[in-house]
Amino acid sequence: MNSTGFMKRSLIIASAWLATPGLALTIGNDLQVHGFASQAFLKSEGNNIYGDSLDGSTDFMEAGLNANYRHSSRLYVAGQVISRDAGNTDNGDINLDYLFADYKLGENDQSGIGARIGRVRNSYGFYNDTRDVVFTRPTILMPQAVYFEGNGLREFLFSSDGLQLYGYWDEAEHSTNFSFSVGKDKSLPQDSLDIITGGSGMFRNAEIKNPVYAQLLHSRNGGQSRYALSTLNLTLRADGARSPIPSASIDASGVVLSAERNFLDWALTAEYSFVRVEGYLGSTQNQDAESKTFYLQARRHLANNLVATLRYEHGSYEDKELGSLSNSKHWVAGLQWTPDISWLLALDIYSIKGAGGIPAIDNRGREEDKHTTLLAAMIAYRF
Repeated sequence: MNSTGFMKRSLIIASAWLATPGLALTIGNDLQVHGFASQAFLKSEGNNIYGDSLDGSTDFMEAGLNANYRHSSRLYVAGQVISRDAGNTDNGDINLDYLFADYKLGENDQSGIGARIGRVRNSYGFYNDTRDVVFTRPTILMPQAVYFEGNGLREFLFSSDGLQLYGYWDEAEHSTNFSFSVGKDKSLPQDSLDIITGGSGMFRNAEIKNPVYAQLLHSRNGGQSRYALSTLNLTLRADGARSPIPSASIDASGVVLSAERNFLDWALTAEYSFVRVEGYLGSTQNQDAESKTFYLQARRHLANNLVATLRYEHGSYEDKELGSLSNSKHWVAGLQWTPDISWLLALDIYSIKGAGGIPAIDNRGREEDKHTTLLAAMIAYRF
């Protein structure tokens, strides 16, 4: 990382860490401002993950500032700016993560329905719409089997510019929520396209078209158990960067099944993802691929605000046109310690077999290893 990037990161983290609760901006009870910052150290064997982790990398940083303003009992506005540095998959620039107006169309003691317009967070699986804050993640890195963050798909999944309808029904022992998001077409930055293609430089002028996300989530006994069905459908189109490479179009549809059971000291979580991709070069179909992935996770609450996590992830990726099949397996063990509500220290060990979750752009110019071992440590602060 160059000196300019280091100075920019230092200023971002310092400003967030100096923002104590006493300095948070408030206007009456209607405006709330919060923030977070986290810094990781990664050391790997086999492949690079978020920077030159084979030699030790600090190129994984997240810092954000968010606010919500309640105009009335029916209308409020929420937004967040974020800076995220993750090796070559994110460059640390400050971006608008989400910004939307939320209007309650109708509400009573047991149910409600509303609409959000703007850049809305997509509900997809249990963790997608809160994936930006490490305090809400089970481990330092997201479960790659479902959220595909290392493969550069955060740009697709996290938010959409458009309209989101949502609703809920509450009963004595049950609660059901739904959301349905329809996004408008959005240009994909060239660096995001390079991440997806591993820096091949084959395509340009990429665009995400017609993104649609939906989720139905049901919880029982105050969240003691919860279940969700999530879906996505979108199209990625891009022009060939040079002759004779034709334009490309990829149609993707997916579904995630999620289940969780919480006990006094234990939490058991499982999610299964099925994604189908149909790709075209020019007017000729040349790809029909499927991914079937899942993870099983157990979390144990220990003494002194310490939580231990053990997770197994499995991915199966099949290219039906080429007749090829590849698998990816992850074992993850982690510890999270929250000495108080504002601070978190985390330590994870990852054993990864296969290319699932390995950022291709961080390994450009070198042959990828079939096995990766990663040690990750992170310190985080929020206010």
